[in-house]
Amino acid sequence: MPKKEIDKELGLFFKKARTDQKLTYDEAAELSGISSRYLKAIENNGNVPSFPKIKQLVCALNVSPLPLFYQRNHAENLDYQRLLLYLSKCSDEQIATILAIVEAYLRTYKNPT
Repeated sequence: MPKKEIDKELGLFFKKARTDQKLTYDEAAELSGISSRYLKAIENNGNVPSFPKIKQLVCALNVSPLPLFYQRNHAENLDYQRLLLYLSKCSDEQIATILAIVEAYLRTYKNPT
């Protein structure tokens, strides 16, 4: 029998999203189309749901999946928020130029260790 995958951070992510919106297990389960029992197992036991189930939860809870994939999420950082605001005002051409600059910078930047 295959070993069950455990990911406590994933469970905490969904628990925070649910509780921030003051949703009960049953309410969140109904919105996402999964059982409340399974949601409890994800949040409290660290059960790892399939990708379609993760997608259902992300959509139902109206949260960005970025913190799940990028651990160094800067969503709370004010400079990051300002940067997003500026980017939202850019044309497609300006965004392409900014992206090229950032990619070039990250290729040459040496992270001090």
